Order: sequence, then structure tokens, then C-alpha cells
Amino acid sequence: MRSHQLKRTDDRLRRIISEALLTKVRDPRIGLVTVTGVKVSREFDTAKVYVTIYGDERTRDESMAGLRSAAPFLQSEISREIRLRRVPRLRFVYDDSVERGFRIDAALRELKSREGGGKEDEPPTPTNESDENANR
Repeated sequence: MRSHQLKRTDDRLRRIISEALLTKVRDPRIGLVTVTGVKVSREFDTAKVYVTIYGDERTRDESMAGLRSAAPFLQSEISREIRLRRVPRLRFVYDDSVERGFRIDAALRELKSREGGGKEDEPPTPTNESDENANR
């Protein structure tokens, strides 16, 4: 189990990196990137930065290259913001959990439509007896 201090450090690093990517990093290769999490090693020598990237595979590859290139700058931003024994080396990892979630959701919707006759998103039609009686 991760210690409370490591969890707090993870969260602070995630916020610092996210803000720096949004406001300070100007690499045109970096597209729409969301930092989904950070996990610092117990020795504080490395930090895995989990990111999702909007776009196709080529966009993702370019953004990952841009992120790796921006790592020294981001490390300097971290050192300015918080005091650590050592600033961890950043390793960017593509987080495909959002994509997996969309695929699972799509599969469940397809399964539901097969079982329910294709009307999974339509609300039930309300029956109003006064309208029925008026039409007679």
C-alpha cells in the first residue's frame, strides 16, 4: 500500500505537470493531452506520468515524443514548485483506460440492442388514457 506522503506527492506532481503542459509548454507536437495520474517510486528517482491523448496513433506518437522532449523542462518546474530530496525523472506512459472504457461501453450497448430489439436509448412511450378516449 502506498504511503500517504507518496499519494500526496503523486497528486501534487500531477497538478504541476498538468498546469505546465497547459500554460507553459509550447511544443507543437503535443496535442490534446490529459494527465490522468502520476506514480512516484519509493526512492523518488522516477515518476510514471500516465497520459491520455486525443487523436489517432500518429498524433499519439508525436505527442509522446513531445512529452519526452519536454521532460527536463517539466522537472525544472517541479523543482520550483515543491521541495523534494530529489526531483524524479519523468517517464510518460500512455493510459489507454479511457479507450478501453469506450470499447466496453460500445460492446455493452451493442449487446443490449441485440437483446432488446434495438430500442435501447428510446424512452418508453407514455400512455395517456384521456388522449385514447378523445380519439374514440
